[in-house]
Amino acid sequence: MTPVRRFASGVLLIARGAILAIAGNLGLAALSLALALSLWIFVTDKENPTEAQTFNSTILIEPVNVPGALAVANISEAGVRIRIEAPKNELDGLRAEDFAARLNLDGLAQGTQSVPVDVTPPNSRISVVSVTPERVDVTLESRRTKEVPVRVLQVGSPVTGFVVVGERANPETATVTGPESLVALVDSAVAVVNLAGQRVSLVDDPVELEPRDARDGGISRVVVAPATADVTIELEQREYSLQFAVNPVVTGQPAAGYNVAGIRVEPRLINVTGSLELLQSIDAVRGLLTDEISVADARDDVIRTVEIDLPAGATVRGSSSVSVTIDISPARGEFSFRIVPQIRNTADGLAVTPAGTLTVRLIGDIPVLEDLTAESIVAIVDVQGLREGLYALPVVITAPPGTTVALVDPQELGVAITLKQ
Repeated sequence: MTPVRRFASGVLLIARGAILAIAGNLGLAALSLALALSLWIFVTDKENPTEAQTFNSTILIEPVNVPGALAVANISEAGVRIRIEAPKNELDGLRAEDFAARLNLDGLAQGTQSVPVDVTPPNSRISVVSVTPERVDVTLESRRTKEVPVRVLQVGSPVTGFVVVGERANPETATVTGPESLVALVDSAVAVVNLAGQRVSLVDDPVELEPRDARDGGISRVVVAPATADVTIELEQREYSLQFAVNPVVTGQPAAGYNVAGIRVEPRLINVTGSLELLQSIDAVRGLLTDEISVADARDDVIRTVEIDLPAGATVRGSSSVSVTIDISPARGEFSFRIVPQIRNTADGLAVTPAGTLTVRLIGDIPVLEDLTAESIVAIVDVQGLREGLYALPVVITAPPGTTVALVDPQELGVAITLKQ
């Protein structure tokens, strides 16, 4: 509780005590109560003061008490703006719908007349200070009724493959009532049906009727009876969609020593739409073929955008082309070489005679292997620290880059170490 409010409560308690103390003197008691009440009102006003503000939202105007034989053809303004006064806590959360802006047309004659707008606030604590505009022009005409046909207007498209095969509305006619000039413009009562994404027939679906002119424009201030019509729209599936794999047609052979290592297609699967007979004519295993893609003499990956070979009458959603990547990789193979080993670290005064040559078999890409010679392979026999005699020594092979050693035969080489002559 705020200090001011605590003070006011204290005053009220004092006043209550005074009243009890002087109960025998009614005049003095009434005076004390009036003073306490005035102080309470003062304190409350300080804590929740009255404020004035312009209400930003437009208050829609509603005509009331329209003479029975007449109808409202036009109002010069659709709504009004207002300025209000209210305690601060009443202003929060106010909406346009909380106010009522009415035109009292009781007793008016046919024609155009200026009528004041009466705005009613939601409660007595809120005051309407001003209304803009204060008056509006209202045109009244003779009320007329006529019968018009009910028309179904389809908007949007059903799911692909479905078509409309029939429609009907019940009732087939409706009556429109309103100002004579506007009723004369009404050509039909329209039931708007949205078929977007629809795949099921609509049966006796209630749809609101809208009065429209011959150009399909909406007519306001006219009432349609009945307000709705039961609409039936029959859908039938004429086309179907199935998903098929795309298989590229690849022709030619890569360059010697190269192979097709893989084929990638994006997208891999395609939805094809057509009649049931057409879809059944596509081989589900073979799938959809593409235009030819040649890989003749290719040494690098082949990337192409190609068209799908679709049967006549078939359609696809989106593009009818696919991106194809054909991976071209060198073929792997094994080549054998006869190698004369190198003798390393022969002591001074000694001579080394190897027993013969080695057979070295390498594994690698064929284009790499084809470029190698025996001199490309290093075979070393180390005789460090050895004296005269016959030895069987291991051979160390260094394979060229891009290759690995599959076989060394023999794995040990016989050597004879003798004194130099």
